[in-house]
Amino acid sequence: METITNVLNSFWLPVYNFLPKLPTLILIVLLGYLIIQIIYWILNRALKLSKIPRALIGVIASLSLIIMWVILFAEIARQLGMGSLAVTISGSLAVLALALASGASGLAGDIIAGVFLARDSDFEIGFRIRIGGIEGIIQKIDIRKIRVVDDKGDIHIFPNT
Repeated sequence: METITNVLNSFWLPVYNFLPKLPTLILIVLLGYLIIQIIYWILNRALKLSKIPRALIGVIASLSLIIMWVILFAEIARQLGMGSLAVTISGSLAVLALALASGASGLAGDIIAGVFLARDSDFEIGFRIRIGGIEGIIQKIDIRKIRVVDDKGDIHIFPNT
């Protein structure tokens, strides 16, 4: 009987300690979501007003959104008393930046190539191109891929490398 009581106590004690933090956690999530949406909207408007190519705007906005959500999750972990998890989550941003800077992986290479393609004034959404025997119009350029629609309406996806 004592073992069952110990098991129940070890389960309910963390739940009991978590309950007072629940309103703060809900408030952080709601405020964080609202702040992320506002910053994302402002960033999109500012980038569209600049002379940055449309494809690069999408890349910058996507990376910014990922970074903002990682920061929010790190703050949630910190508020829950999981400081080591918050540090780990924050450290993942540094690892991501290092991977992008080194270009060591195929993903980082695709991302870097996507940024350079997005900056190319001869290569924008709506332009007609020929890639690997496929001719069509560029429908979308994202971090890793280019989508081309041929004359038949088929979508062909090509990596940015």
